[in-house]
Amino acid sequence: MKTICFNILNGAATQLPSLHQLSDAGVGQNLMHLTPTRDTELIVCGQSQTPLPGIQSSGNGLLPNRGVSPAVLTRGLLRMFHQAGYQIEFNSFNFNVPKPQVTEALAPEQEWLTVNQHFGGINSNGEQLVSEHLLPILTSQAERGCISILAECGVGGTTFSTFWLRLLTGLRLSPAGSTVDKDKLASKSQILADIEQQYLAQNQQFELDTILANSLFHDDIQKAICALVRQWPSSLPLPHFAGGMMFVAPLLASRQAKHLNQAVKISTTRWVLQGDGFHVLQHFKNEDEIQANATSFNASTFECLNVYEQGIVVEGCGLGGCLVIAEALGWNEQQIIASLEQAVQCHLNHFNYKNNLIEESLLLEANLLAERNIA
Repeated sequence: MKTICFNILNGAATQLPSLHQLSDAGVGQNLMHLTPTRDTELIVCGQSQTPLPGIQSSGNGLLPNRGVSPAVLTRGLLRMFHQAGYQIEFNSFNFNVPKPQVTEALAPEQEWLTVNQHFGGINSNGEQLVSEHLLPILTSQAERGCISILAECGVGGTTFSTFWLRLLTGLRLSPAGSTVDKDKLASKSQILADIEQQYLAQNQQFELDTILANSLFHDDIQKAICALVRQWPSSLPLPHFAGGMMFVAPLLASRQAKHLNQAVKISTTRWVLQGDGFHVLQHFKNEDEIQANATSFNASTFECLNVYEQGIVVEGCGLGGCLVIAEALGWNEQQIIASLEQAVQCHLNHFNYKNNLIEESLLLEANLLAERNIA
C-alpha cells in the first residue's frame, strides 16, 4: 500500500513587534503563536483543542476575511487520499510554539492516521528538533519510497522571507503575505524597512551564516530548512516542499551558500504565483520543479472557497502541495472540490453544534435565574 507522509513545521515570528497587526493568520495580541498549533489540531482532529485565553469559544468557523482556514482543506484532501487506499502518516515539528493537544478522547477522529506524532513545543531547541527528529523522520520516508510532503504554518514568516528574497534577488518585493489589509501592509512595510536598515548598516550583501546568527533577521522555520538541507544525504531525494515564499527563501539561500546541490520540488497554489511570486521563482534552475494547482475554487458554490480566487486567502498548511499531488495522482477538479466542500461542511457543522450548545446553556441559566427570582 502506498504511503503519503504529511510533515508540517510550525512556528511564529514572535520577535516581531505587534505581530497581530501584521497578519490575518491569528486571533489577536499575544495569541498569534497558538495559530500553528491549533491548525495542526484542526487537520488531525477536525477541531482545535488548544484554548484561546480570554476568548470565548464561539463563532461561525470562518476567518475574519470570510474564508476558511487552509487547515480545513488540507484535512479534507488528506482524508480523500486515505479513503482512496493510501496510508497517511502525520508528523508535526513545533518550533517554540505549543505542542498540539491530540487527546485520546478524539481518537475516533484520528483513526485514519497510521502515524500521528508531534515533536518540540515551547522552549524547544530548534537544532535538536532538526537533528533528532525532523532529519531522521524525513530521511526514513525517502528511504521507504513514500510520497513525502513538507508543509509549514509560520505566522509572520513572510516578513522575513520578503527580507531574504529582496537581498537574494534584488527585486523590490511587496510585503504581502496572509493579508490584504492596508494598515497591516503599512505596518509590515515599516518593519521590513527597519530590518533592512539594521542589517545593511553592517553588511553589504546577503550572508546566510550572518543572518542565521541573529534572530532579528530570521524565523525558526527558515533556520530549520537551512539546517535540514545542509545535513541532507545527497543520495536521497528531498521531500516535496509544499509551501510558498516561506520555503523559497531558505532554499534559494541554501543554494547560494552551496549547501543545496540537488534539484528541488516546490508546489504551492496558483495565487502565490501571481505577481511577485512568479518573478522570484525565475531564480530557480531548470531542473527544479515548481508546480501550482490547476483546480479553480470558483467551481465551488461555497463563498469561503471562492475568496481564495480573490487573493484574500492564498496558502498555508500545505494546501498547495496537497492540491498538486491530488491532481498528479489523478483526481479531477470536480472530485477535489467535492472533497473540499465536504471538509468545509463538517467544519461548519461542528461550529453550529457548538453554538447551539452555548445558546441552550445561556437559555437554561436565564430560566434558572428567572425561577429563583419568582421564588
